[in-house]
Amino acid sequence: MSTWNDLLIRDSLLDTGITPSPGYPYAAPDVICTQQTTYANPTQQLGTPASYAQDPNIPLITSQNNFFYLRASNLGTQDQGGQAYLYWTASSLTLIPGSWFNRPILTSVGGRWQPNNPLPPVAQNGISVTQQPFAWTPPTIGTNDHFCVVGAVGTSLHPWPPPQAPSFRNWDAFILWVRNNQNICARNLTLVQNPNAPQWDRVDGLFNAWSEDKGLLVGARCVNVPVGTMVTLRSTALGIDKTEPITNGTSQWIYAGANFPGGFNGFIETSAVLPSGARWPAGALIQTVASITIQTQSPAAAFAFDFGEDAGHPEVRKALQLAGGADDAVLVEIGNCTTTYAG
Repeated sequence: MSTWNDLLIRDSLLDTGITPSPGYPYAAPDVICTQQTTYANPTQQLGTPASYAQDPNIPLITSQNNFFYLRASNLGTQDQGGQAYLYWTASSLTLIPGSWFNRPILTSVGGRWQPNNPLPPVAQNGISVTQQPFAWTPPTIGTNDHFCVVGAVGTSLHPWPPPQAPSFRNWDAFILWVRNNQNICARNLTLVQNPNAPQWDRVDGLFNAWSEDKGLLVGARCVNVPVGTMVTLRSTALGIDKTEPITNGTSQWIYAGANFPGGFNGFIETSAVLPSGARWPAGALIQTVASITIQTQSPAAAFAFDFGEDAGHPEVRKALQLAGGADDAVLVEIGNCTTTYAG
């Protein structure tokens, strides 16, 4: 492993610039939605060491304009800045560049709307923040739909954007690209839900851009969810229909294994129904995670998901067996989407 030597836009608060990245994106703290708030001095607000240690993002509001700031840390040895870019797509467990590359969110610089937003030069270990926000009014979506945004930073050392969306020969190459490029990040823009609603439901896209079938494991990670809640993972097209009760209110996984056909383009639905009289507590979250089988001889197998005590779960073993043998493959996370309750 090495350390990124350019402007770093983090995958998570734990991301220190180690390459390849040990974590998977979708929780990038440097893509910051402020709803309709703008700052006269964004650096003072978002670029101090104290603020950099936090994720100040607030939930997206649909049907109105939302502002976004991007920030990056200079891990290079000289003063430098760059250009920030922001893209959007419908909520998806597989953020292949072709799904978002042609959907830029714009910013107004000097009275001109443009996709590139300057990141001012900063010294080594300094934090650069866009001085003008990106502005975006999300399109109308269904009650179960959400959005993802992708942030990117271009510099002389790592230019962005390319002439067209990056493409990859297989899943392995895509996974390595995501982990090795610390100037690309993504985050979910799920909405904070009503804690009084007894039922919750979310639909996330799932796409296999290549012709090779894979073993697929879908997991619902449930944290601080009331005991007795019934959680369901469903995809009719994939033959997934799994419902289980929450028996551990602190943390519990619900798993479903399936074949993931080449060229598949569909959805995973995650839903939950509270027991009678219960409500969603503050901090409750349900995260849907998709993992696919990667052959052990592939470099991408280095990012195998650590299932801990769940390694022998029947659905985990099922997904591995669909790859042709549990001893010849591992499961690697390809994406996740999360909904959180404010209480």
